[in-house]
This record gives sequence, C-alpha cells and structure tokens, in this order.
Amino acid sequence: MSEQQHQPSPAQIRAGRALLDWSQEQLAARSGIGRRTVAAYENGGERVTTSSIHGMKEALERGGIRFSGDDEPEGVHRAID
Repeated sequence: MSEQQHQPSPAQIRAGRALLDWSQEQLAARSGIGRRTVAAYENGGERVTTSSIHGMKEALERGGIRFSGDDEPEGVHRAID
C-alpha cells in the first residue's frame, strides 16, 4: 500500500513527457522542480532526489500518464477515461 512502490525510470519519465508532448520546461513547471533536474534525471542522473522524481511522476499522472513496473514490464501509457 506504499505510495513509493514504484519509482519511474528515466526512460519512463521521458516517454511520459513524449506521450503528453511536454517539453522538459513544461514538466519542470508542472512538478515544481527545475528544468535542469528533469534533464539530469532523464539522462540517468543519480543525484536527483526521491522527492523530485516523485514530483515528476505526480505531474505526469495528473496529465493522464500511468506507469507500469514492479510486477509488470516497465512502461508508460495514457490513462483511458
């Protein structure tokens, strides 16, 4: 029941952004973090905080992205209303 069950990978963040046609700047603004942080994580940045990653994930989920992982193959998809 943990909210932090699955931390999205850099590739999942990039893919989620692509599905929404968001720039790094748009994701940064919607997640309340800096564009450099988004870029650092998408490029495999090991120094990105868990809270920043969580912020990016939440912003993408608010935009309609769903992440798979844990017991499923890693991926992203648009939520169906």
